[in-house]
Amino acid sequence: MRTSPLAAIFYLGRIFEAIAKNAVQSLAPLVAYLIATEGSIATRIGFGLAAFFSIILLSSVVRYWFFRYRITSDSVLIREGVFRKTQLDIKFDRIQAINTEQNIIYRYFGLVTVKFDTAGSTKQEGSLPAVRSELADSLKERIRRARPATAMTDESEPGDEAPVRTILTLTHKDMVRIGLSSNRALFFLVLLGPLIDQLESRIDELIEGGALNLFTGGVEVTLLSGTIIAIAALLAFLLLLMVVSILGAFLRYFGFELIADNDVLRSSGGLLTRHEHSINLAKIQTLEARQNPLLLLFNRYRMRAKQASSSKAGRKKSFVIPLCTDAQLPVLDKEIFGAEYPEVDMRPRSDVFRPVSSRYVRSRLLYMAVLPTVIMLGPLLILMGSAALGLLLWIPVCTLCVWTMYKKYGYFPGNNGLVLRRGLIGFRTDAFLYRKVQRIGITQTPLQKRKALATMRFYMASGTLKLPYVDDQFARQLRDYVLYKVESSNLAWH
Repeated sequence: MRTSPLAAIFYLGRIFEAIAKNAVQSLAPLVAYLIATEGSIATRIGFGLAAFFSIILLSSVVRYWFFRYRITSDSVLIREGVFRKTQLDIKFDRIQAINTEQNIIYRYFGLVTVKFDTAGSTKQEGSLPAVRSELADSLKERIRRARPATAMTDESEPGDEAPVRTILTLTHKDMVRIGLSSNRALFFLVLLGPLIDQLESRIDELIEGGALNLFTGGVEVTLLSGTIIAIAALLAFLLLLMVVSILGAFLRYFGFELIADNDVLRSSGGLLTRHEHSINLAKIQTLEARQNPLLLLFNRYRMRAKQASSSKAGRKKSFVIPLCTDAQLPVLDKEIFGAEYPEVDMRPRSDVFRPVSSRYVRSRLLYMAVLPTVIMLGPLLILMGSAALGLLLWIPVCTLCVWTMYKKYGYFPGNNGLVLRRGLIGFRTDAFLYRKVQRIGITQTPLQKRKALATMRFYMASGTLKLPYVDDQFARQLRDYVLYKVESSNLAWH
């Protein structure tokens, strides 16, 4: 079968995405044309851009024309490609989730783009662009019914299905909070101080050179007024970036809803393009809750449910809940882990967490502060004189950081799972089920061995988590208990 001709829009977007990722290689032919041809620059640019966009449009139409798909009783068959043919056979039992996107044009015609998230792949393995919404809903239902029996708990029955319910919605104010607490906004907040210092050092040179006088039309500018102008420009630039970040949050998460549909979590949101993502609860490897400084101020969390994925950086699969309150966090914990881990508590300020050994502070200070300072201080005194004594400031700074990290480290072992807590200027808690663990490592440094301490590492398909400086006997007992849970469980780990 062939999809709607509007699928050409999907391929058009893919082409522009590839151009954005490889801008130099993609635009090189256009630049070469402008250099090699003769005539007025306006004519060459106009003809070059016309040819460039004509080729892109033609490519998207051709890619649509050569796309075919077929849905069988147990799989989705996809055939695509013009010169290099590709045929995919995606079995229903390999599909972890079906995600959909619907831009404004597709919304008008009742079309969506369906993306299949499969086990063992670091990205969507296949897509059905511009198909009817009814087909997407039918596929979701067929795949849900085709799930392996091992994905059910022993107590569940085929007819025991909870009603579909909305467990989280986000408001307009939440969009603002998401935008302000994004990593981009925080990055520029951190850079603001050093940028101001750099500009202040340059203001005097600019004034003496007449640059600011020329820029302001000959009005005399003092050092103070020049500094105010520079700070005002930086603040305006920062405000613009924050506005852009907030607009981005509205575009991506406007009208966000989190829906529980039996053993599937489904989120939908977006202003212009409506995104729908889903994840099977049985596929979740670890659940992460984060609080950066601004989320701490807002008393909000950003959650991420991680799936099995490649170990390559930036290739991890995850299902994102962009914002939740302190009261909603326990609800989401129990929704995801269910009856298997009912005592789970990911609130970082909860009193259920056990501290790690205070020996962590002494060890980290020795290796991170004292030894580096002693080793470097001698040579620097020879080269820089008494100015090298400023290096000693590293010790109190490092002490503050290590002490903060020690106070935030904590762990909460349950009957079927473990919650780990850590952080420096924020909090991060990670929860997982014991049966999801693939391997456990216990290591001891010479200092740890003397004090009967150990560091544990839990290896899962979604990554590795570390628990440092716990009692050695407890570490070995927990290791044996986790391995027992893994071997005795009849449920799938992935």
